[in-house]
Amino acid sequence: MFKWLKRVISTVFVVFFLAVGVFFAIRNPQLIPLDLVFWQGPQLSVALYIILSFTVGTCVALLISSITYMRSERQIKVLTRKYEKARDEVDTLRKASIAKELSVGKE
Repeated sequence: MFKWLKRVISTVFVVFFLAVGVFFAIRNPQLIPLDLVFWQGPQLSVALYIILSFTVGTCVALLISSITYMRSERQIKVLTRKYEKARDEVDTLRKASIAKELSVGKE
């Protein structure tokens, strides 16, 4: 029902953040070297390093959340099987109880 509103809001956010990113890149053209403890990176613009860090962070977050999602899905399957087994057992016991009551009533 509100799919179009969600798409419009998402599009506005994407365009806004792209505009902020372009503005940031234009306002910060200076090159900086990335100096880590064990490695020194090439001189790139500040905006490029920030975009790369966001991209790497997004990939790591997606990987971790997908692992969590797969674990949850597996647990849901296991619990569904246990539930179905328990439901079948309860149905069997109910049928046996009804059959026993009917046989006792005939005597």
